Amino acid sequence: MKLVKLLRDSPIPLYQQLLNDIRARIASGEWQPGTRLPTEAELASELSVSRVTIRQALSAAVDANLVIRIPGKGTYVAQVANTPLSQGFVGYVVPHLSSSFNVQTLLGVENVIKTAGYQLIFCNSEGDLAEEDRLLTRLESEGMAGYVMQPIYSENKDRSLFRLVAKGSPLVLIDRDIPGAQADVVTSDHFEGGHAVVRHLIDQGFTDIRYLARQPLDLTSIAERYRAYQAAMLKAGLKAPPAFVVGGPTELGYRNSLDIPESSELDSIVKFLQGPERPQAIVAMNDLYALLVLQAAEQVGLSVPEDLAVVGFDDLDFAATLNPPLTTVAQQAYQLGMEAARLLLAWIDGERGPVRQIRLPTRLVVRESGLRFAEQGQPREAVMRLQSSS
Repeated sequence: MKLVKLLRDSPIPLYQQLLNDIRARIASGEWQPGTRLPTEAELASELSVSRVTIRQALSAAVDANLVIRIPGKGTYVAQVANTPLSQGFVGYVVPHLSSSFNVQTLLGVENVIKTAGYQLIFCNSEGDLAEEDRLLTRLESEGMAGYVMQPIYSENKDRSLFRLVAKGSPLVLIDRDIPGAQADVVTSDHFEGGHAVVRHLIDQGFTDIRYLARQPLDLTSIAERYRAYQAAMLKAGLKAPPAFVVGGPTELGYRNSLDIPESSELDSIVKFLQGPERPQAIVAMNDLYALLVLQAAEQVGLSVPEDLAVVGFDDLDFAATLNPPLTTVAQQAYQLGMEAARLLLAWIDGERGPVRQIRLPTRLVVRESGLRFAEQGQPREAVMRLQSSS
């Protein structure tokens, strides 16, 4: 009764590898109902893993009604004639899992994937293209049924993502598109959300509004928000200056929003607010950079929103707790994950046609930081739904 060799450098946990092997042997008929499995000690010795790992796998097998454990006698294949074979694994690769947005997206993907009988293998590329390539190559070698990923921005076409797409592997991008990838994608309507938050400032009477961003501006989600800023300003007959760009040329991962250290980016914003080009309002590309603006404003003695209005994008957990609370745009992170998983499952099931793109509506969350007359008794918070096509 020789078991599969467990791969220690695999992204699939050891106990899940063993569980999948047990499931496959039962479903194939190799292990008939009533077959006695080796003891925990025998399995641990043969597979060179701890008994804790063995217990995890066997407990999961009991929960799945694959085996039964009889005290004092051992573990046996359950008397079930039609034990289903697991559908397999789906790989999920993201640059980081530190923000509430990415956590909710992951939970949405997992909900749909698990209901369909698949197991989700989560991998963190740490914002590094080489690591993303390594993870995708490794997942492919493990025989994934498909992939959901939030790709790293890069102009490099020599990457595993393009290779998987060229091979016709089921793959869905989430939150952002990669030009030329020809892959299904599920995103928020970044343009509609970006347009609404700028329109809100204009409706408040602000005319000198500046967009604050970090490179890469070509990242599709940020590019759409910036394009929306330009469109809203031009439609209102206002000048849309170039974005005020801070930081380096590469994408950054999520940083702890409650403990952002002193940085060159913060210093740049401080100098900008002290200079002659300081605007009436700043549209930050996301909530993290809106937070940097609030910190910079405090350093130079500016009051928000009386001296400077500030708005963001994402509605991360901390946005409502800031002083003042942040006007921002909320995304449907959980639904993004669910829609991406549904697209992937449809592809795995053979539903394949032209490349599909789903855009989910956002909502504008108006709080004190973006209210021009907040000190005169205006509401501190309101919520407006935005309509957009999906």
